[in-house]
Amino acid sequence: MEGKFRWKRMLFYSFFIGFIIFFINVKIGFAATFRDVPDSHPSALEINFLVETGIIKGYPDQTFKPSNNVTNSQVALMIARSLKLDLNNRPNPGFKDLSKVDADTYKAIAAVVDEGIFPKGENFRPGEPITRGEMAQVLVNAFHLKGSSKQQFKDVPKNSKYYQAINTLAANNITTGYEDGTFKPNQPLTRAHFSTFLSRVLEPDFIPVSSGYGYNKDYQYIYELYEDYTSRDYFTYLSSDTSGDWWFVSDENNQGIKYVNHVDQKGFTFKGYLENGEVVTDFYIPYPVKLGASWSYAYKNGFRPVTYIVTSMTERMTTPAGTFSSLMEIVSSDGFQYYYSKEYGHICTKDLKTNSIVYQLIQLKKR
Repeated sequence: MEGKFRWKRMLFYSFFIGFIIFFINVKIGFAATFRDVPDSHPSALEINFLVETGIIKGYPDQTFKPSNNVTNSQVALMIARSLKLDLNNRPNPGFKDLSKVDADTYKAIAAVVDEGIFPKGENFRPGEPITRGEMAQVLVNAFHLKGSSKQQFKDVPKNSKYYQAINTLAANNITTGYEDGTFKPNQPLTRAHFSTFLSRVLEPDFIPVSSGYGYNKDYQYIYELYEDYTSRDYFTYLSSDTSGDWWFVSDENNQGIKYVNHVDQKGFTFKGYLENGEVVTDFYIPYPVKLGASWSYAYKNGFRPVTYIVTSMTERMTTPAGTFSSLMEIVSSDGFQYYYSKEYGHICTKDLKTNSIVYQLIQLKKR
């Protein structure tokens, strides 16, 4: 566990240092671990995470070959490293096709079969690609995943060999399948996709979230702002229409403006409407969000866009309003750190330059 937290801290400080450089107008990119996995690759963070935790090693030519199919023997090695299995003194797995595998691979295969992660049989097919259905069963076996989901995939009937394992992956949010409602259980799995699935099992921060983080209209929110003096903001729900949930954000003198809390498939937006007709975007979170997700937007027209990056999805924080878990931590290029709850919205803001809280939720009042 400590290795994962060390990696997340390293990720945060890498982003923060990069943002400081970005802020003074120096363009920077993060060094890729493999030549063929640029920072823009959709699985780059997951692959780098598995490298940092010692689970994957890539090829001698400093490539990862993310689009290649992942083989049964490669999965056996990565699962054995993930679980830190003892590879010594394992019984002969009994396969007839392991004469050409190296000693380390043989030991890993023997260990995962002995642990019941891979099934016994006549052949292991070490160089053949693992299918998505087989992968589901391996992950469920290896990590003792439990649960059932109401989600049904069109191409995975209940009498399918891997139905239960795929359903369990869906229950744990490890997979959502394809946009057409299929899972493609017989399709070979790429190395990049396996890295994504395995990372989600090992580090829940990689599980994408596609809902929440807006304000809960069942409550009134009271925040304290700490600048040269302390002041309070009151968030009061008014009504709802096709635009979203309307809120009145006011100070101690009941002076304020109306905001609309809008949530749709694209994300959460909190926009304010000023008396002069200007529209300000107080905050915007696009879906899906996960560790490493990034986006940019401007507070209002004419303002320079600010970039935001998610540095954690599982933070815990206590404010005068209570203790909140599973918070999303977001770092911005202008030097702030935000904490958002999936159920309640904005919880706290820190100024990273002074390492101090500048805005926090102090009370949630049930309406």
